[in-house]
Amino acid sequence: MSYRVLDFKTLANEITNRKFTDFYYRLMLLALVRFKWTNLPNGISEKWIEKYLYHNGSCMFYMDDNLGFTVAECTEEGVNNYDEPVTLRPVANGILDVRPYKNGEEAILICNNDLKIPTRPTIELFAYDLANISRTIDINVNAQKYPVFVACSDKQRLTLKNVFKQWDGFEPVIFGDKSLDIDSMKAINVQAPIVFDKLQIQKHAVWNECMTFLGIQNANQDKKERVVDDEVRANDEQIEMGFHTMFRARKEACKLINELFDTNIDVEPRIDLEAFLKGFEEGSEDGSEPLGRSA
Repeated sequence: MSYRVLDFKTLANEITNRKFTDFYYRLMLLALVRFKWTNLPNGISEKWIEKYLYHNGSCMFYMDDNLGFTVAECTEEGVNNYDEPVTLRPVANGILDVRPYKNGEEAILICNNDLKIPTRPTIELFAYDLANISRTIDINVNAQKYPVFVACSDKQRLTLKNVFKQWDGFEPVIFGDKSLDIDSMKAINVQAPIVFDKLQIQKHAVWNECMTFLGIQNANQDKKERVVDDEVRANDEQIEMGFHTMFRARKEACKLINELFDTNIDVEPRIDLEAFLKGFEEGSEDGSEPLGRSA
């Protein structure tokens, strides 16, 4: 068995890539489990619906002549007066019938949002920002270990090494002989300023911004002062609007599918968002700290 040994530069580049990949997968998994689909027929899995919407922005629900009710990626052909596709054509492995289906009459288009924009590009941007900040934190933390640079003559180098050994050994008093010419030495502190604490706050802010985009409740835990009611309500409104940009499109698709195919499909939030937000408001009104908020 052979083992690959990475040089420092290669390892640094690989860690940067791993950071981005890690943040991307974590955010993607959160994006994929926000909605709970129920009463899906023919063994259709909700994870495939959400994957199609995440990556492509839309997919189609239809009755395949061989497979029965099916969900698949699709291409759109033609538009009507409302800029909606006239026909939908399934694109998926294992589907034998690839004829076009009339949208609204033979198939229903499920959209990620009103504009059929996929979630993936935005998640990639957030993952990039998080990875970039995280690697900058690594660099700043690493910079704190840089030693002090001392300019001295060759004759004084050995003497200074002995002095710093005593200093590193916690000697209470360091004695120097007459040959130690302090005036001729120059110390330069090359240590970088400590900013990783501020960068950590910025990373949390980017993460919370992504959660708001996804409609997932989040709290600003980095503020030193107490979060006021107006800030709580403003953040909650953004979270709710971010959630409904994607929830409404899914709910409308369920309505159209049920009307066309006489099914009972439904979609709901994985977490009861309204109850969650109500808990925040009640906690704020009675003077206590709202659930999930931190001073």
